[in-house]
Amino acid sequence: MFNDPDYLRRAQYADARHLDARARLHRKYGRDDWYPWAAGQVSWSEGDRVLEVGCGPGWFWAAAADVLPARLDLTLTDLSAGMVETACARAAEAGPDWAVAGRALDATRLPFADASFDVVMACHMLYHVPDPALAIAELARVLRPGGVALVTTNGRGHLRELARIEASVWPGSAEAGAAELFGLENGLALLERAFGQVALHRHHDDLDCTDPVDVAAYLRSSPPGIDATADEACALAAEIGRAFQDGGGRLRIGKEAGAFVCAAPRRIL
Repeated sequence: MFNDPDYLRRAQYADARHLDARARLHRKYGRDDWYPWAAGQVSWSEGDRVLEVGCGPGWFWAAAADVLPARLDLTLTDLSAGMVETACARAAEAGPDWAVAGRALDATRLPFADASFDVVMACHMLYHVPDPALAIAELARVLRPGGVALVTTNGRGHLRELARIEASVWPGSAEAGAAELFGLENGLALLERAFGQVALHRHHDDLDCTDPVDVAAYLRSSPPGIDATADEACALAAEIGRAFQDGGGRLRIGKEAGAFVCAAPRRIL
């Protein structure tokens, strides 16, 4: 389901509810500096024309506003019209002098002319695209020579402790995780087909969780937990409880996330 467009648009990301349930775990127990850090990987200029593909609810713009130029020309896009509406409102509030436009679209068929943008972004979303290489080619096509692409994702070890809990209730559930579709380990090769320069920067953080309820909310926000039967929900709660007991009342969760910074776009026919 990671890359099923109909499911993502109609269920998982029709609005920000499920995504917010997962983000709360990171905000509460992590360093909460991800968005400013990611923004810091790009050399921004006043008035940059920026395209974000897979904008979600626009958290990047609200959280990173203090480190971004006062004037930007933003085009925020997502498969979900609900996400686009939320993102545009959030960005407009965060940057009063930003020009903000949005539209729902398919990342593999961008309705923009070649070399239209100074910065293009795809943050933690290429694993949702059935053909990531095609979406990457589109990012390169619409980026101007001299522009920069910011692409973020996770590694295979990201939240490994949660994957183990999940797999104990739903065996095989993590066999084709997001990082297998587009992650830190395989993203470089895909990006180098479309960009002449690609650099990977890793973000260092982990989560030190103290409340099992927060972990359960995270795991119940997406498949398979979101569709758990009553028996499965009880089994999940028991597994979470055991993990906290083993950790002396805490659960330490490792994160693997990073940003690819890409330049010198190639034109792929």
